[in-house]
Formats: sequence, structure tokens, C-alpha cells
Amino acid sequence: MSVMRFLGATSREAMRQVRDALGDDALILSNRRVDDGVEVVAVAEEAQSSLVEQAEDVAAPAQASAPSVETSPAPGQDRLYAEMQAMRELLMSHIAETPRPRSASPGVRGVLRQRLITAGFSARLVREMLETLPDELADVDADDPRLLAWSRRQLETRLAVLDDEATMLEEGGVFALVGPTGVGKTTTTAKFAARYVMRFGGDDVALVTTDDYRIGAHEQLRIYARLLGVDVHAVHHEDDLEGLLSRLEGKRMVIVDTVGMSQRDQRVTGQIARLGGAARPVRRLLLLNAASHGDTLEEVVETYQRASRDAGAPLYGCLLTKVDEAPRLGAALDVVMRHRLRLYYVLHGQRVPEDIRLAEAPALLDEALAVGQGSPFTFDEGVLTEMLRPTASGQGLQALSRDLLAQRDQLVRVMETLQRSVPGVAWLDAAWRRRESPRAIQQAWLEEHLAPPSMIKAWHDAEATGLFWPGGKPRGMDWAAPMLPLDANGDVLPLAWPLHRWPPSDTQRLTLARRHLGSHWHVFARVPDADVRKQLRETDSPWLARTRVQQRVWHAGERLAIGELVDLAEPCGQHTCRLRGRARRVTLSRLPVALAETDADTLQLWIAMSHDSESGRRRGVYHWLGHGGDALDIDMRAFVYRQLEQDDLSRLMRTAWQQLGASAPLDCELRVYLAAQLAALALRMDLSEDGWAVDARPVVRRLAGERKRRSPDTLLHGLLHLLTAHAALSQAA
Repeated sequence: MSVMRFLGATSREAMRQVRDALGDDALILSNRRVDDGVEVVAVAEEAQSSLVEQAEDVAAPAQASAPSVETSPAPGQDRLYAEMQAMRELLMSHIAETPRPRSASPGVRGVLRQRLITAGFSARLVREMLETLPDELADVDADDPRLLAWSRRQLETRLAVLDDEATMLEEGGVFALVGPTGVGKTTTTAKFAARYVMRFGGDDVALVTTDDYRIGAHEQLRIYARLLGVDVHAVHHEDDLEGLLSRLEGKRMVIVDTVGMSQRDQRVTGQIARLGGAARPVRRLLLLNAASHGDTLEEVVETYQRASRDAGAPLYGCLLTKVDEAPRLGAALDVVMRHRLRLYYVLHGQRVPEDIRLAEAPALLDEALAVGQGSPFTFDEGVLTEMLRPTASGQGLQALSRDLLAQRDQLVRVMETLQRSVPGVAWLDAAWRRRESPRAIQQAWLEEHLAPPSMIKAWHDAEATGLFWPGGKPRGMDWAAPMLPLDANGDVLPLAWPLHRWPPSDTQRLTLARRHLGSHWHVFARVPDADVRKQLRETDSPWLARTRVQQRVWHAGERLAIGELVDLAEPCGQHTCRLRGRARRVTLSRLPVALAETDADTLQLWIAMSHDSESGRRRGVYHWLGHGGDALDIDMRAFVYRQLEQDDLSRLMRTAWQQLGASAPLDCELRVYLAAQLAALALRMDLSEDGWAVDARPVVRRLAGERKRRSPDTLLHGLLHLLTAHAALSQAA
């Protein structure tokens, strides 16, 4: 059957004719628009093989009669040649007409992806990082320093290093250096021992070698031991190691140089098991060659970690060797991060003891990210996409497992970041873990942690200098809102102290706050009474109180409502604030007033008008009364702007209270405590532009829902999911 031509008014009509004539398996050779409609050229499936057979039949006699130029064509040959020529022209025209991809700017994600891949980090880690790229960095220039700073922070939170070398060496123990052949275990043994000898001397150190395979291994270690002035022992039979370690119990530091074994050697499991069988605990340190390929390092860690767990305990940590020979450190650091190993030392030469240094995350990441040019062995974006796409069900399940592990690690890192950066989050996490406990346990925990000594210490540790006074019960809550501390910037801290645990009167509370908490300035949800204002005036304490438009004050000898004084106030500045997750342009005005005609204490009336940043439409008017005081040098305008941004605290607290109401066994005091802390943390996360907030926001927001914009409400819901997941993971672990 030859090539057939079909003509239809539309493409659908032409394709219907093709199916009717040639079936569903027809090969479409061309599809183009002509004057009469749409022309489709096609050939049936069986005709495709027929064309090939005819071509072979024609080629055979043509080759046999090659000397004769005037060979007559075989029957049908002209038509076959014509059809093949038509197919060739059709393919060439199709190639010419096919639109080629335009070169587009890779964007921030593309640039950052390529930069990290070039540094040697794996596609898996890079994808995990880019999923949490903050919105405020998505459109910056590729060379924006904030982008590099964010990358460093993301990597640094994943890289665990030794925090206190002195304590580790002083505690001592038995350390076994394990790893593949040629990784540098013997030299590292000497360098590790030298670190101890330089601090504490060599009397309490012993070196042990089990290497009977490598020629001269014992003698090499003996030379190092003689130079360091320490004892050295050789184990000729692996079964003798346990007895030797028992005889060396008097030595504070024992370092075992083991036999190097490939990760594919079946004897690795047996060797690690014998190290785990000693009466004295043996801490296994894995040596990784920084110059090795990432796949090799991955295999080494998986094999030795599996063998170590089977022997009773995971790897104690790892060391990077041959760093001076590695063109890129990204692969080695990537493997250390993803397997959650703690990195102790970095070795970069043969000299003992000079060529060893303590692992410091900032320096290592600077070195890893300083790679300036690409490599023929790094992937481009297209290859990366194909590599990440699972092609089979087994690969899909493996990818799902990896994603789950990556998400678990991500949640743990975010919680660690919050606990490290925000005072009170550790208490919030601890209180959340009691949420499902019996009420008696919840109340016991509250009595222990909310007692005055504990709270006073916590507020001092948080360096709280101000105090937020609640205005009674927020609408919909059964309990009064707790007291909350404020830092030097006026930001609320998630360290709630329930109101009923304070003294009964406001003047007594003010005395407690000043004498024991160091709270020198105050924010009130409503105007304080005369006695409190007098006490604040006597101590020159700045304060600010939210007030209503109906509040009457004295100005120029008249008693007027605040709403009548708006036009008299003097403009004193403009600022862009975040209100309920949106940028608003705020115009601030002020006016001196008094609460009583005979009151000598002149107050400032602050009026803030918020407008939409784009349309200019007015969105709200807010009023405060306050006194600057003389005790502290406080910029009251910045103070007002910050409190305006935190004006939503009571509403967020009510939202959190309602969300927590689903927990039936939750104690009421624990419920209000958690609600206040969650509201304060959500606000602080939304308003802060510090690195911890920039890094944590994308993860917390994604927990609340992919499509939700950044706002305190979104972050509040995300924090509820984060705490729930973190508590479940901790319980499972």
C-alpha cells in the first residue's frame, strides 16, 4: 500500500478519514493547512514494513549491476523512490518548522540550583532547599548577597559539627577509626592522639592497631607513638581486642587504628561487630575521603552505618580526610548532612600534628561554595529534571521514602532553628508535648514551670525589657490573656505568664515587673488607672495604651472625644508597616492631651492612619495614649509603629484558643498558655526579617497550605501542624 493523501475541512475531519481508511495505527507523515482545508499524508502500519522490503529488493540488483550506468529501473522503483523522496522532504520541513526552545533567563532558582550543583551538592539536597526558598528572595538578582546568605544558613543548619572539643577530649573513651582502604586511618590516628597530647599530655593515651594486612602498618604507628610519647599496642588476632581494651581501662583515651576494608567487602560487618563486643564502649568514627565521588561516599556511609547499627550503636561521627586533594567539597558535605553524621575533624595533608583542624561549618561551607567554574561531570538542568523523575514503581517508592525522610529532617531543623533563635519556643514545645497527657500531669507541669522563680529566670534569659498588659478576656475566651514580655525592639516574646499567677492589683504587678523582671516600659491593651499612671510617672517609665475613639481627653481647655481631635494632630512621619500580612502605608500624627483638667501629667495622643500601598485607599485609624518618660532613650514613633503591627495579637490569641478547643483533655490554663505563645510566635515570625524567620517561614507556611499567602494567621496554622508533627516524630524516635 502506498502513501495516501486525505483532505478535510478541519484537522478532526481529516484524521477521521485516516482512521477509517488505514486504522488507528497509521503513521502520519504530514499535517498541513491548504486552500481547501487540512491535508494529511499517512501510511498504514503494514505499508511501513512493505516500503522497507521494497527498498531492500531494489538495492540488491542495483549493487549487482553497479558497473553499468544505464541500468533500467525495476518495476515500481520510480514510484518507491518518489515516495521515499517525499518522506525525506516531509521530515526536513517538519524539522525546519518545529519551534526551538528559546534561551530564557534561568531565574533565581535556576542560578542557585546550578551554583549548588557546581559546588558538588546533590540534586536531592538542592531540590529540598529550593522548596523552601522565601518569597522575598524569589525575584532578587542572582548576585544579591541575601541569596548567598540564605544558602549558607540552609546548609549550616544541616551540617552538624563538634561543639566542644575540650570536653570531648577530657571525657576520653575508646575511639575506633574505621573506613575503606587508603583513606588515611593510621595518619589520622596519630593526628587525633596529638590533639589530646597537646592539651593533657601523653600519659593517659594508648594507641592500638589491628592492621595485620598492610606491610609496615605497625611500625608506622610505633614511630608516631614514640614521637608523641604514648603507648602503642598491636592486636594480631581480632579476638584479642576485647581483652586488650580491658587491660587499658586505666587509659583515659584509647584510639584504635582498624584494618581498612572496602565498603563492598563482606567482612566489614564482622569487623564492626567485633568492635562492638568489647566491655568498654567503643565509639566508631568513620573516615571519608573528601576527594571521592559522591556515589562512593554514599555507599561507604550506608554500609558502615548499617554494620554499626547491627553491632548495637550507630556511628559516633565522621572525619573528612584528603581535603587538600578534593576539587569540590560539596559531595562530601552533602553525604554528611543527609546521613545526619556529626563531623569532628578535617584533615588536609600528611604532616603530624599540623594538618588537622576542628570542623567549623562556616569555613567549610565558604570553601565548598567558592568553586568558581563548572565541571564536565556536573548535570545541567535538563539532565537534572530527568534524573529526578521516577520511571518505575520501585523508583517511585524510593523517591517517596526519601521525600518523607527529607521532610522529617526539615521539620526537625525548623524546630531547632526556632528554639535556638526565639526565647520561649523550647517551653512552647515542652508544653505542647503535655497536650495529650492526663490533666494531672498537665497541671503538675504548669506548677513547675510557671512558678515565679522559673518564669523570672526565663524572662531574664530572654533579655526582656518591656511588658505587654492584656485587656482582660479576649472575645470568645473563658480566661484572661496572659502577660507577655517585650524585647528591646518592642517585639512580643512567646513567654506567656498567666495573669492569675501575678499579684492581684495592677500596682503590685507593676512593682513585681520592675523589681524582679527588669520591665522598664509597658504596653497596655487599655488605658491604665490613675494609681498605675502615677507609679509609672514616679519611675519615669515609658508606656503606651490602646484607646478608643470615644475616649474623652482634655486639650486646650476643652474636654473632647479623641475622634474630634484627629484634624488637630500634627503629622510626624510615615512608615510602611505589615498589618495582617499586608503592607500598609501608615501616616502618624500626635497631639499633647491630658486625662483630667487638673492633671499635670501631659500625655501624647498618637493617631495612625493606614492606607493601601497601591490604591491609597484608607484602611483604618488607630489611637494610643502614652508617655515617653525620661528613664530610657526610646524612639516613641518606632515604638508606636511596632505596636500597630502587633495590634492583632488578641485576635490571633482567640483564634489559637479556638483551634486548641478540639483537644478534649486540655487543661484550661495550659490552653490559654499555648494560645498566647502561639499567637506571639506567629506574629514574631511574620514581622521579623532576621535570618531565622526568613528560613522558617516558607516551611511553616507550606504546612498551612500551598496556596495560602504569608500572614500571621497562615503561620499560626502552620505552627499548629509543625508542633503536632514534631511531637509525633519525637515520640516515634
